[in-house]
Amino acid sequence: MTIDIRWRSIFAFVIATCLVISPFLMVPLASGAAVYDNQRLIEIFGGILALAVISCHLMSGSPIPLLFSRPIAIPLVLFFSLGFISSVTAYSPRHAFFDWANLLLLLGIAWLIAWEVSIRKDELLDKLLMVCGLAAAVYLLITILLYIVVLKVGIQPSTSQLIVGYDNYRFFNHVQTISLPLLGLLAARMPDRGRRIFWWVITALWWMLLFVGFGRGTLMGLTVAIAIAWYTMPKVAGAWCRTMALAGVAGLIAYLFFYWAIPWLLGMEPFGLLFSSLSRTVESPTSGRLLLWARAVEMMLADPWLGGGPAHFAHYGRDIPYGAHPHSWVLQIGSEWGIPALLLLSGALALAMLRLWQLRKIISAANQDTLTAWLVAGAAISVDGFVSGLIVIPTSQLWIALYVGCAWGWTRSLSPAVKTIDRKRSAGVRIMAIMAAFLMTYPLVHLTWHELRDIQSNPYSKEVTYRPRIFLDGDF
Repeated sequence: MTIDIRWRSIFAFVIATCLVISPFLMVPLASGAAVYDNQRLIEIFGGILALAVISCHLMSGSPIPLLFSRPIAIPLVLFFSLGFISSVTAYSPRHAFFDWANLLLLLGIAWLIAWEVSIRKDELLDKLLMVCGLAAAVYLLITILLYIVVLKVGIQPSTSQLIVGYDNYRFFNHVQTISLPLLGLLAARMPDRGRRIFWWVITALWWMLLFVGFGRGTLMGLTVAIAIAWYTMPKVAGAWCRTMALAGVAGLIAYLFFYWAIPWLLGMEPFGLLFSSLSRTVESPTSGRLLLWARAVEMMLADPWLGGGPAHFAHYGRDIPYGAHPHSWVLQIGSEWGIPALLLLSGALALAMLRLWQLRKIISAANQDTLTAWLVAGAAISVDGFVSGLIVIPTSQLWIALYVGCAWGWTRSLSPAVKTIDRKRSAGVRIMAIMAAFLMTYPLVHLTWHELRDIQSNPYSKEVTYRPRIFLDGDF
């Protein structure tokens, strides 16, 4: 067994562990770094580790599995090629190449996880889901302890005091878009009734926290995704969707009891944002996003072929409040990478979701819940990301990579055999692999070094308006 195989075997657990510690790492990893910056550094570590594992495997000359199908691989190759060209021509290639390399390495993380899941199948999948479940359970425990302290002290808490571990509680909502379906899947895959009930309760409490922060994009994404899955394949998805819907209702009831009724009985205002957000939704449905979306359209019209460059909305939108990204993955890719790149990425994603959906005809009864959860998570990410910064925030990016890797590997595990490339690599090819690895690492390390230097010389203060993109103060 070569070293790369040993590393590949534990890599998925390293990424899952990164997700576990991400909200709890309050000590700055660099002087002056905020929690968001810590989470970006954790993600960069995961990307570089993925690159090291892939490079070791290339150097070993071992067979490489072809997990990509050609109709999906070709649009993705063209997409990243256009992103590379866009980065070369951008105002700040340093920022553009960071965003480009980071997205490509997230795909590398997903590929490594998919590789292992396709080999170890349900054994690894269940372990990864359990790590995610334990992370949610620990976070809930801390949240409950904070809730008890708040009631005992008798102070009126802000939402940031109820949802900790993130510089903005919206970042936690983005994580919930991916983690809620995974928790629902974990509960469904439990072998006995007692453990299924336990993890269903955890899922319901996770819904409860969604109502505390009232992430409208997350709620809309999950609701639409569950409805679509339930309507389009009622026999396959019906049982899991009913369970998730009941967990959502139970979470709402728990929120009304713990965060509204109990504070009211103690003479306090309701906790959380449910009621205020409902009125704000009526008054301002887009929450100021029209300015961001208009600027993204302007960028697309100014350069429809290559866009302004990856990450460059943070430059062209810096005169708009919270303008480091347009709060829409469609407008972000279109304005920064160009319309052709947007069409290629959209086509690849649509084909991937179609491949999943087509499995409903051949899937066994034991795998129906798993298929439904993958479809719901994918649709929820797409819908939520259409109106939010889901694809920008480092922790939600890492959760998406884990989801893609698990769903991808599980799908490939259903195939009778996975084709591989067995050709031995020459010394020249191996040297080129090392050079490619260095070139991929350079934009990540180079920009991170400069940004951390700026953070140390100009630490954040309460007067700073956070504009999260690559790091928390993200415009340039």
